[in-house]
Amino acid sequence: MEKSDKVEIQAPSIDFARYFNALLPHWWKIIGLSIVVGLATLIVMFQSPNVYQATAIITPPVDEKRQNPALGALASFGVDVGGPSKVEDLEALFKSNDLTVRVFRKYKAWQILLQDKFDPATGGIRSTWTDRLLSRKKQPKPPGDWDAIRAGKERMKVSVNRKAGNLSISFESPSAEGSAEILTHYLEEAKSRLQEEAFERAEKNKRFIEEQIGKTIDALTRDRLYTLYGQEVEREMLARNREQFGFRVIDSPRAPDQKVRPARARTAASFALGVFLLACGYFLSRRK
Repeated sequence: MEKSDKVEIQAPSIDFARYFNALLPHWWKIIGLSIVVGLATLIVMFQSPNVYQATAIITPPVDEKRQNPALGALASFGVDVGGPSKVEDLEALFKSNDLTVRVFRKYKAWQILLQDKFDPATGGIRSTWTDRLLSRKKQPKPPGDWDAIRAGKERMKVSVNRKAGNLSISFESPSAEGSAEILTHYLEEAKSRLQEEAFERAEKNKRFIEEQIGKTIDALTRDRLYTLYGQEVEREMLARNREQFGFRVIDSPRAPDQKVRPARARTAASFALGVFLLACGYFLSRRK
């Protein structure tokens, strides 16, 4: 029997000394360029303001999670009962453009976000030298609703924990106290909007039930309508309890003590390392 010859394949070895000797004459260029780029990046990063993030956690009230027996009866008459608040409903509310516009119209959110760029006297954004160079308009331009919507989408973050049944809301701004203040305004305006919708719905339902009472002759049906009318009045009264209506605040907004970005040292080190590797590759490619 013939024995099969075994062929051993050896991995090629890398001669690091050869590459080190090739880079040795240019080490001062590589290190110097990396340091210059790192310092320049650090200087540019210091021009960017700190960004602080305030966070709040909310959940639907316990009472609203239980099914009301009157809801089925009202729905049978064609009345909009407007079911209990759910986490998904609260998520849609805080992501809505209307809520953001309400906050930016009612409160001084632009003064917190733009700081020195905002002109309180005119209510507009101060134009920079580049704006004056590229455009003839020198008057401060007041921010509009779409500016508020874009700012809200960029700085507002809403995440849902369906397993725990709560909602986490955060807002970012150049001010620690300002982030907590704007997020508090979001919570207040969300409650106000839910109350307004509840009052409007209750008023329409009461008018509808009153019309049905006037048209109904059957005594049992009239008694049932009177009961529904009383329940609607009770729901309207409960909606005035602002603390427990709409949602409960588990963690209220607090001014953060640390910034979330920018990571100046890490960014500068990343740029310096990238330039170092590129410079090494450049000088190695030049060597024959």
